[in-house]
Amino acid sequence: MDLDKEVLSGAVEFIEKYIQPREKEIEVEGLFVKDIFKELGYHGFIAIPFPKEYGGLGLSFRLFVDVSRLIAKHSGTISGVIGAHLLSAFSILIGGTEEQKQKSLTKLIKGELIGSLALTEPNAGSDPSSIETEAKKEGDYYILNGTKAFTTNAGLSDIYVIMAKTDRERGARGMSAFIVESTDENFKIGRQESKMALPGLPNASLFLNDVKLYRDRVVGKEGTGFAIVMKTLDIGRVTTGVGALGLSERALEEAVKYSKKRIQFGKPISSFEMIQSYIADMATEIEASKLLVMNAAEKKDQNDPKFSLYASMAKYYASKVAVDVSRLAVQIFGGYGWIEDYIVARLYKEAKMYEIIEGTNEIQKLIISNYILKEVK
Repeated sequence: MDLDKEVLSGAVEFIEKYIQPREKEIEVEGLFVKDIFKELGYHGFIAIPFPKEYGGLGLSFRLFVDVSRLIAKHSGTISGVIGAHLLSAFSILIGGTEEQKQKSLTKLIKGELIGSLALTEPNAGSDPSSIETEAKKEGDYYILNGTKAFTTNAGLSDIYVIMAKTDRERGARGMSAFIVESTDENFKIGRQESKMALPGLPNASLFLNDVKLYRDRVVGKEGTGFAIVMKTLDIGRVTTGVGALGLSERALEEAVKYSKKRIQFGKPISSFEMIQSYIADMATEIEASKLLVMNAAEKKDQNDPKFSLYASMAKYYASKVAVDVSRLAVQIFGGYGWIEDYIVARLYKEAKMYEIIEGTNEIQKLIISNYILKEVK
């Protein structure tokens, strides 16, 4: 526990030095993102939940999630880059060969390389088994063709873990994961998407036009891609949940500060019962959200067989709370909450993303209900 406190204290110092002074440039202009990521790697924050044998610190996933919460309070952009990077690293940790772990995972853990997971396609979102990207085997090589959509870290990453069909007849079991490097021939990055929020978070399409990869680029074994990505997405749902949690905490903090200094009818609006009611609702929802997110992280550390359930609950509820809390924060700010110069306007727009990414909230509710329906006889 003392070590956990030391790491969290170090994270606070890192944020105060590298993120807080540049927050507007990061979030509004998209500056310093790669530099800050490299510093996170250098200081060991990326390495927290990974095994020591691959250069990790061998600490808990819960601790990593708590550090991510602190970062997310000040930068949804940096939080998002870390989350996407983590998906690529865990994909290789979960399904990769020893050679792939030594060659690529070790560098991802140290932050020497940046990674992405590319699953979503123009015609395949909530149903990942319907992807159309194909990998045809020709001797010792695979030829990849297809398009990926909304890939986070696209253009920033050095390594992309890309899902493709190696056997269409087998459906989900015919999906394989491939390591594609940014320098591979015939691999192109599309234009950066113009989003309603988080302009500094890279997000673009990927185009594979006869990308030729040697067989050692298959993550683990052919046909294991679906199993790898399902396990990886559970982890991503927790990191998405903690991103939403950090945003919620910041929105509450800003709203409380504003309510104490905003004077109406001769006194601070924080003295009005309606504002106090909002604050009570926000604080209670955030606490419940935090408990769910941290519980899910602990279930991951414990290798709980129901981790997927807890991950979906955390992602669903935390993202829902982020939208509710940021909306109330804007309401407390009144007209100023609608002005871009005030941070709550930005947080309100950012919050919606968390209800969509890593599986929409509708998908999370399906996962949750399926577990419950199977359990109750």
